[in-house]
Amino acid sequence: MAGLPNATKLTVIGMCAATWFTSSLAATQVGKEDPQARREVSSGTVRNGPSAEEVRSALSRATNLIESGRYNDAAQTLESLSCLGCDARIGLLLAAAFEGSGDSSRARQTLEEAHSVWPSNNSITTALARQYLLIGRADQAAEALGSSDVNATTPPQELALRVQVYLAVNRLVDAERVAKIAFEAHPSEESTLLLANVLQMQGRAAEVVSFLQGKQSRYQNSPKFLITLAESEYDTPNYEAARADLTRAISLYPASELAHYLLGNTLVKLKEVDRAVGEYYIAIRLSPRKPRTHYFLAIALLLRADDAGAERSLRESLALDSQYAPAYCELGKLYQKQGRLPEAVEELKNAIRYNPKYAAAYYHLGEVFRQMGKQSDSEEAYKMFRSVKDKQPKHRPPIDDQLP
Repeated sequence: MAGLPNATKLTVIGMCAATWFTSSLAATQVGKEDPQARREVSSGTVRNGPSAEEVRSALSRATNLIESGRYNDAAQTLESLSCLGCDARIGLLLAAAFEGSGDSSRARQTLEEAHSVWPSNNSITTALARQYLLIGRADQAAEALGSSDVNATTPPQELALRVQVYLAVNRLVDAERVAKIAFEAHPSEESTLLLANVLQMQGRAAEVVSFLQGKQSRYQNSPKFLITLAESEYDTPNYEAARADLTRAISLYPASELAHYLLGNTLVKLKEVDRAVGEYYIAIRLSPRKPRTHYFLAIALLLRADDAGAERSLRESLALDSQYAPAYCELGKLYQKQGRLPEAVEELKNAIRYNPKYAAAYYHLGEVFRQMGKQSDSEEAYKMFRSVKDKQPKHRPPIDDQLP
C-alpha cells in the first residue's frame, strides 16, 4: 500500500476497514435520525419535492434492498426522489447502492453532490473522504473533511477513517486529536490500538508501551493487541519483551503473517539469525506477495553469508514490486561487496529513482563512486546524502526504510 503507514501501522487501516456499508446503513436507519440528516421546511416537505413520508418510505425500502444485495433496485428507488437536498441520508444510501453495484465513479459523484448540499454532515464528508482515499487522492480526502468536525457523538468508524486520512497526509497532530476522541468516547480494543498506532507514527514508542501495558490484562488474549505492543517494545528497544509478546500472539493465532514477520525482525536483533530465517519463510508461506518480507529475509541470509540466497530473495522482492527502493539499495551494496561496481551503481541509482528521499542509497552510491575513483561524483552523492538525511523526520522511519 504505497503512501500509507508501514506494516504494523496497517492495523489502523484494518480498524478502518469496517465496511462503509455498515457505517452508512447505521447512519441512515429510519427512526434514528441525526439532526444533521434532515432539512425540511415547517410544512414537512421540500418545495417541489417529495413529502416527508415519501422520503421516509424510500429510505426504508432502499435500506432493506441494500441489505439484501439488490443494489440497482435501491438506486432506482432513491433516484426516483430526485432530491438530494431533502435528507442527507439519501445521498449516503444512493452512493452505497452505486458502490455495491460496482459503480464507484457514480458513488463518488453522488457523494460530491451531497457534500455540496450538506458540507457539515460528518457521515457524508467521511464517506467522500473514503472514496478519495480509494483512488489515491489523500489530499482531496483531507480537504473534504475540512468542512466538518468531530466530537464524542461521532460514530467510531468515521473517527477511525478520519485518522487514516490524516495519517496519509502526515497531519499527525490532527490524527492524534481525533484518535483521542475515539478512545475516550468509544473505549474498546479498536480505539486503543488506533491511538497507539498514531503515537507510534510519531516515534513515541515508550509512551505506547506504557499506555498499552496498562491495558494488557484486558487484551492479553488479542493477537492484534500483542503485535502492536511488541512493535513498540522493539522500538524502545526491548527485544526480549517483543519476542515474548510476538510468540504469544503466534500461539493464539499461528496464521498471523505479520507476527511471524516481526518476530523474524526481532530475532535478527537478538542475533538468532537461523530462527529469524525460519520465521521469514513462514511469513512468506502465509502471504507470499509481500516484498518487504523477501527483503528482510535477504538481510538475514546476508548475515549467514548466503549471498546467492540473498540476491535471489531481493530479486523476488523486486518481482513483486519493481519500485521497491530498499531492495535495489541492498543489491547495490551486495554488488559493491562483490566488486561488481558498475552493477552496484545501476542498482543504487534505481533505488534513488524510485525513492529520491532514500538517504542510504546516496551514501552507498558515494562509497561506490569513491572506489571507482570518481571523486566528483562521490562528493555529489555524499552531498545529496547529507541534504536528504537532514530533511528526514526525527521520529522513527517506516520499517521498510531502516537498514539493519
